[in-house]
Amino acid sequence: MFPTTETKVMDKSQKQWLEALARRWGLSAEVARQAPVFAWREAVGEELAKLARPLYVEGHTLHLAVGNYVAAAELRLLSRQLLARLKQVVPDSSVERLKFKVIPESPPPREVRVEEPAPTDWEEAETDVPRGLPPELRERLIKIAAWARARDRALLAAGGRRCPRCGVVYRGASELCPVCSLVAGEGEE
Repeated sequence: MFPTTETKVMDKSQKQWLEALARRWGLSAEVARQAPVFAWREAVGEELAKLARPLYVEGHTLHLAVGNYVAAAELRLLSRQLLARLKQVVPDSSVERLKFKVIPESPPPREVRVEEPAPTDWEEAETDVPRGLPPELRERLIKIAAWARARDRALLAAGGRRCPRCGVVYRGASELCPVCSLVAGEGEE
């Protein structure tokens, strides 16, 4: 359900590196408190680890991301057993509750297949490009405009959207295209 990393359980070198870094930054207690996050896969096994991805420990609660409400309901029914397994792997853990947050998986992006421009693409491109240009330049611009229309149609068919501000067709979940989002201050972190 969730993308998995190659490392199933944190190996000793990673653990030593993380502990040394935590000591250096004065975060040893926090890393120890978050140990259930690192031990989740080992505690519950591969199959259950695919259903729930550990996020963080807050107080006595381990927060987990699940792909859907069915998985969340099933895992809630197994909470006691999961907590017992977690306690076996991390005996010093303060986790007493599991909280499941449903974070739906995004569907895989559809393939964009740009096909030859349609006759209407050529006609509209012909109309859009000014007539007073040198013939070679005008011919090239018409070709670019027709192919751009075909590309836009292919992107829209593959789940893309048209920016309400500038009109460009793009792929993404935000309301505005990446450039307009940046200009509006939405793309800043």
